[in-house]
Order: sequence, then structure tokens, then C-alpha cells
Amino acid sequence: MKQSFKIYILLMFGFLSSNSFSQNYNHVVFEVHGDLNKDGLADLVLVKEDNKDLHNPFLLEIKFQEKDKSYRTVLSSETAVVAKFPDGDKITICLLESIEIKKGILIFNQSLIRGTFTHKFRFQNNNFELIGIHFSSANPGYLLTIDYNLSTGKMIEVKKAYETDKIIENNTTIEKITPLPNLKKFDPLDYLY
Repeated sequence: MKQSFKIYILLMFGFLSSNSFSQNYNHVVFEVHGDLNKDGLADLVLVKEDNKDLHNPFLLEIKFQEKDKSYRTVLSSETAVVAKFPDGDKITICLLESIEIKKGILIFNQSLIRGTFTHKFRFQNNNFELIGIHFSSANPGYLLTIDYNLSTGKMIEVKKAYETDKIIENNTTIEKITPLPNLKKFDPLDYLY
């Protein structure tokens, strides 16, 4: 009896760990090609979704192209793209609208309930580091825009009135962050950066 119980427990643990605790990223949402590491080869960025999970989580993968045309995975992150339904209630709070590569910069464009986010990452110091953020939101009585160049630390914050488009506030500050946030551990909704 003890032996069969042990076998049952081992089988159940194996079943749970292979099914319940692992993700099945079965749907490619974005596939973008472009040179990220300045070697002249088109690298590959994939965002895959587990659309069988209640939360619809995403997996970001970045693959560098090798000279033999094969790809080598250099980054894999389950936090860089916010799950479609983070609370499992079919309400989206942050949606990845597009990914693009321009001049070696990886750009994520996301929409929020009342605004947008753009995050820019560059491959430097052997990591994908956050170098720029653009944020805009609709607030009671005004529109807020923030442009933050993390490389220089320069942050420009502008508030404009809805009706008149008049600038209510325009602040420029220098806020250096070291080390720069890394895409591997990045969470777009973490405002600590």
C-alpha cells in the first residue's frame, strides 16, 4: 500500500508540474526582424501568448541571428509584456499595441485605459537596457506627457489644459538611474524606474 501511494504521489506531482505550473505559449502575437546588436544580421523578436490560460500571459523572446542563419535565444522574459488579463477577469489594463526595431532600438508601444506608454531598449553592456520612455495620459482637466531619456537623465513633464491646449505646467528635471533597468527583469507597470 505504501509503495502504490508513493507512486500515485509521484505521478500526480509530475502531472501538476508539467501541466498546471508551466505555460503553453501557443500563439505568436508579434514577430519582428531587425538588427539589434549591430552585426548586420536581422535578429528576431517574438511575443507569444498562452491563450489557454485565464490571464493570457505573454512570453518575450529575443534571438540573435548567427552567421549560419540560425538563431540563438539571448533573452526570454515572462514579465516584459503585461498579461492580457492580469486579474483573470477579462479586463485589460495594459495592452501591447506594437513592437518595432528602429536604428537598433527595440520599441514597445502600449496602450493603457487612459493613456499610452512607449519604452525603448538598446542592446548595450551585454544587456537590453531601458534608454527612453514616453508616457501620455488623460487626467481630470489636463493631458499629461512625460518624455524621459534615461541615458542622459533628462525628463520633460508637460501638462496641457483640455479645452484650450494651454500649457499649465512644463518641468524639466535631471534624474539619472544607474544601472539602467534591464529588459530581462522589466515590468512595464513597475513605476520604480
